[in-house]
Amino acid sequence: MVWGSGDVLEEVTRGYPWVVFGGSFLLAFLFHRSRVAVAVTALAVMAAVATGGDGGEVAFFFASGLFVLCLAGLAPLKDSGVASFPGALQLGVLAVVLAFGTLFLRVAPGDMAALLSATPLPGDLTDWSGLPQPLFLATAVAALTTALAAVLRRGPVERGMVWALLAVLPAMGVIREREGTILFLMAAGLILGLSVLEISYAMAYRDDLTGLPARRALMRHLETLGGTYSVAMVDVDHFKKFNDRHGHDVGDQVLKMVASRLARPGGGGRAFRYGGEEFTLLYAGKDRDATLPYLEEVRRSVEEAVFVLRSWPRPRKKPANPRTRKGSRGTKPRELSVTVSIGVADSSGRDGTPDVVLKKADEALYRAKRKGRNQVAK
Repeated sequence: MVWGSGDVLEEVTRGYPWVVFGGSFLLAFLFHRSRVAVAVTALAVMAAVATGGDGGEVAFFFASGLFVLCLAGLAPLKDSGVASFPGALQLGVLAVVLAFGTLFLRVAPGDMAALLSATPLPGDLTDWSGLPQPLFLATAVAALTTALAAVLRRGPVERGMVWALLAVLPAMGVIREREGTILFLMAAGLILGLSVLEISYAMAYRDDLTGLPARRALMRHLETLGGTYSVAMVDVDHFKKFNDRHGHDVGDQVLKMVASRLARPGGGGRAFRYGGEEFTLLYAGKDRDATLPYLEEVRRSVEEAVFVLRSWPRPRKKPANPRTRKGSRGTKPRELSVTVSIGVADSSGRDGTPDVVLKKADEALYRAKRKGRNQVAK
């Protein structure tokens, strides 16, 4: 291969796209992302048509329409296991449409060309895109649905669909060389595969209930710290009573409320969900005495929060004074008192390893509980 001669590009686009498509499909299968599996399969069909040349431009525009309509239909759906009934149904619908389209191309290629040549809109509106108007309209629908899904759900797969569509656009309308087309399709497949990896990372390092980084993220971050740092263990007081008396749904609401108060602690701290009703605040570059004012502020913030049981009628907008709001029959909605106990330790001393600091912080937490809870101990 000689750089600049086109041989390198030709070599890259010959085999690597199928590695990308196969790897992305495998990731989708392993992490139960049926929508990614279907979208990658449609991309592979586009690449096969582009490299095979069978059917020419009409076949490629059909395959392009199949891909963008896949995105339009998949964006509002939820992911399932690829081998589950919903996942198999999604792949099955793609296979049926592909089979009928292929048959249509072979039996009546002129009719397919006429269908793609339809101009329901004035030509000036779409000529700049280089796309047939039916494909242009299908792409516009896909852009709308994927963008809405990305805004409403804010998930990695939804964002991946938007970027994959943007990557495919040049291949459909601007790039006419085989190698350039395949490169853009490969980029779209890579984007979809990376969206699955982003989900797997989030599953491992982020807590679903509270949205805070999880314990694994804490331990990974502690490994990168050196010098002075402080760790504060935060525990919701009497949490078992909340669950026993009001149910696990209320317990989850309590955890979410506490997490929202811990999410942005002062002093440059970072909040993590340690497990159960325990949270952790990490302060890099600060000893435990320097963190005490910030921890006291966190403790007071939770204590002063107004927690109203969701089982009571609640207005769509937060009232100006929630403590005086009354229920639909004139009865005051039930409010729960939530407090936390906090224990803090730092890396000073003979052994400042993360495990030792966490243990010391846990011991300080138990001292705060023994002293009556709702306080900070060191």
